[in-house]
Amino acid sequence: MLPNCIYQEEDLFPGRFASREDRPYGVLFYNEINRDSYDSNHALIYRERVEDLDWVLRDIKQFYLEKGLKPIIYQAILDDGYFDEIRETLSAHGFDSWTEAQKYMLLREPSSIVPNPEIEVRQETVWREEFAAEIFEKAGEPWEIGVVKQALETPGTAFFVAYYRGKPVGMTHCHVAQGVCRVDYLLVNKESRGLGAGRALMHRFVKYCAENRFPLPYLWVTLDTAEKIYLEAGYRHVETKLAGRAGYIGP
Repeated sequence: MLPNCIYQEEDLFPGRFASREDRPYGVLFYNEINRDSYDSNHALIYRERVEDLDWVLRDIKQFYLEKGLKPIIYQAILDDGYFDEIRETLSAHGFDSWTEAQKYMLLREPSSIVPNPEIEVRQETVWREEFAAEIFEKAGEPWEIGVVKQALETPGTAFFVAYYRGKPVGMTHCHVAQGVCRVDYLLVNKESRGLGAGRALMHRFVKYCAENRFPLPYLWVTLDTAEKIYLEAGYRHVETKLAGRAGYIGP
């Protein structure tokens, strides 16, 4: 089992880069500037707080549709299997739902990565537009630009960029809050994959955690390739949770 502070942070971390409205059943996160980011625009619901599911789903739809946003729902991390239980009700309200296995890993060992000497990793504190063009756009994930820009303006964020021959090719960022250190993202542009940028980033990040004695560095992974990098960096699998997601597709 993971410490409860990790579950709490995993549910509530979007509040670092999105606005929120609290409801009896959970939280409504939204960012009308960054409309394509699911993490920035979704409802979080807790099974034990839902008294009338039909009303909850109507309330969520009304809130997001009035803002011109697609209604998206996440289940709380500890509510494994909840969306499977309510799949028919979700469908009746126009939601397509699914679950995905997320492997949660804690940093427990020193990094065994030998970084590519041609990759330079720098900690950056100011956003530059070349990061958008060279990393996020070339990786095909432009919706993360707004997330990282907002995170950089929030205390507790550390942002690292990998450079190859002077050009930014990858990045990772984390935040420290609620007694944990969460790796928010690891991304390398498509044309630079295979150079070792992801490994260099994680090696530098692990060193940074050790230097600053960060509490409980953790992350979760769904892809085998990324998991290999994290294992080499010293992360170890602790628990797998089934995350529930639902997206509105219409009446």
